[in-house]
Amino acid sequence: MRLTLKNTDNEYRIKVSNRQTIDSETDTIEETAYGNYTEKNGKQYITYKTENNGDKISSMIKIDGNEILIKRTGSVNSSMTYKVDTKKEFLYHLPYGTVPMEIETQRIVSKLDENGGTIELVYTLTVQGEKYFNDMKITVSKR
Repeated sequence: MRLTLKNTDNEYRIKVSNRQTIDSETDTIEETAYGNYTEKNGKQYITYKTENNGDKISSMIKIDGNEILIKRTGSVNSSMTYKVDTKKEFLYHLPYGTVPMEIETQRIVSKLDENGGTIELVYTLTVQGEKYFNDMKITVSKR
């Protein structure tokens, strides 16, 4: 008997688009990478790696019912938890220092399975008293 294991590395295209508004000015940041999608113990996980000006960042998105965790490690380190009608404080670690931030999530819509799908997050990010209004869409598609 011969077993063949399927290599599932980087089988999914992950596109993250975040529209951020402060004082009526809107900016959109997008990143696209190839990564993985898995399900374990009723939770969904998306993992991928990006590079920004030569700095490598690993990202993990965990969907657990009505709560989403986005964790980044590398040149930037953060652990951001999104849960509707909940304020969550966290530290954003950058090469030049640490910045305390707060997320207040207004809406989460997750339509995701092993075939791909989308996650939509609407939230307010507060940084040193400034409020940034965000609309993030994560699109996952099979290659």
